[in-house]
Amino acid sequence: MKPQKLTIVLCLLIGTQNIFAQTKNTERLAFPFLILESQKNIIVTADLDHPKPCAPEYTNLLSNTNLISPSELNKLREVTRKYKNVSSNSGPAGSVFERWGLRYWKHVDLNGITNAFRVACFAYANCDAKDEIYEQIPKCIIAKFRTRSGDGYDVYLVKNSLIMYQEYKGGVLDGLFVMVHDPHSPNDADPHIGMWARFVKGKIQGRFIAWHMDEHDGGQAGFKIVAEAEFRQPFDFLKYQSIPIDYAWTDAPPSNPQHPLN
Repeated sequence: MKPQKLTIVLCLLIGTQNIFAQTKNTERLAFPFLILESQKNIIVTADLDHPKPCAPEYTNLLSNTNLISPSELNKLREVTRKYKNVSSNSGPAGSVFERWGLRYWKHVDLNGITNAFRVACFAYANCDAKDEIYEQIPKCIIAKFRTRSGDGYDVYLVKNSLIMYQEYKGGVLDGLFVMVHDPHSPNDADPHIGMWARFVKGKIQGRFIAWHMDEHDGGQAGFKIVAEAEFRQPFDFLKYQSIPIDYAWTDAPPSNPQHPLN
């Protein structure tokens, strides 16, 4: 999957139309990001064909403590400051350039990527951690920060503003996953979330919510929930995803012989 500047959430949602079309003749709601065969033990309460109003407790502001705790919000702000003005030629403060590395997207749409890409690898003198910086275009970077034990995060920023953040523990997704609507909108002093979920030991647990701006009244009606599911037990989301939303990469070529990189 090749990230698209500022429009990733919208593109993912629009791209689900074919999935919903397959279920129009049934009463079953379809969660857009998962193959239909995997959706037996989850509760879907909203999709693009059946959106629902956004309840006040799920208002998709980054500052909503029902979704993101104050400590998590502070961390998001710290991470955003950390990578301000960072590029593949200039790493975060306290880091030292080590080498260039070749990387591959770990979870991709077969039509979404055709080439490997180069990252700048940085190390820190004061802690046992490393940063890898991929600069897709100027002012558009994805960073992979990990300690030796595999704790850290992936973060995607455009023009120094947060677009995506996902946490890791022990080398697997664990913690907050969030995507943000266009933070440069003049009406978004408090950025709006586009997607929100939490992972535990590599599997999703609890709610997954996606929002989109209501098209009525010229977008003044606010946001509606266009995808919502409740995962009551840990669910292997990455295994069954039909539209890749994970920004993880690997230094080894994908093993799937059908993959375009092979």
